Amino acid sequence: MANKSLDRTFLHYGIRQDDMSDIEELCKKHDLDFEWVKENILKAYHEKRVDKIEMSPSDTENVIKKAIESIDVEKKEEQLW
Repeated sequence: MANKSLDRTFLHYGIRQDDMSDIEELCKKHDLDFEWVKENILKAYHEKRVDKIEMSPSDTENVIKKAIESIDVEKKEEQLW
């Protein structure tokens, strides 16, 4: 029987390590920066979910929208340099 204890990944992101590995593979397949997805979408979503318990689709959309907006800000900052 597999160990079902909470791992560090689950505590930080609400996702078990095995599932996080699958997400990493999907990021590679779709040419996405896994670390960015993990920190800006998965972690933000998990933090919101811990506060609210139940997330509506619009709550989820807001987490993703905020992450995408951060990309726009980073690009603008890069252009200034």
